[in-house]
Amino acid sequence: MKNTKKATSIIESMIIMLIIVTWITWLYNIFNESTKLSNTTKNRIEAIEIAREGIEAMKNIRDTNWLMYGWDTVNCFNTLNYDQRCIWNISWASYIEDNKSYKIYKHIDNKWYLNENPTWDFSDNSYRSDFRVYKDNDWFYTQTWSTNETIFTREIQVSYSWSTNIMNINSLVNWADSSKEWFHKVEIWNIITNWKQN
Repeated sequence: MKNTKKATSIIESMIIMLIIVTWITWLYNIFNESTKLSNTTKNRIEAIEIAREGIEAMKNIRDTNWLMYGWDTVNCFNTLNYDQRCIWNISWASYIEDNKSYKIYKHIDNKWYLNENPTWDFSDNSYRSDFRVYKDNDWFYTQTWSTNETIFTREIQVSYSWSTNIMNINSLVNWADSSKEWFHKVEIWNIITNWKQN
């Protein structure tokens, strides 16, 4: 009789231990999945902010061109990096071009500038290096080298219609999850026009 009671107690203890281990594993999985979801949401929110900043920077370039060359907004609204040769189109100036990809950064003079970069795929290491987004010492996003590297890349894709003076802007932000197995993407499209033509 005693052996039966001992065997029953051992079986009961094992069942209780199994229930406890199952419950702890279940709680761990819930915590792990909620942490992953939280990180994914945080990264998506940050990516949207980086993409939105790219669109706002492109609008700022147009507006700064208007301020600098207000007497010739027809020729100067889409000047690349504030090239003054655009005035009256006297000589060949540098313009933001159709079907080009750029990285955008804030210069020391607090103006936004564009650098043309060839387009690759995010899975390519060269792409991730060329279009990398950093945070500067004031924790603002930049695409000039800094020690504060982020997991994000930003590519500004431009398609331009000379006949209508309309720029279609796509601010494309890519990143990989912590396992580097899954690639994520956020795109924000906007149209920039030369509505202030003189």
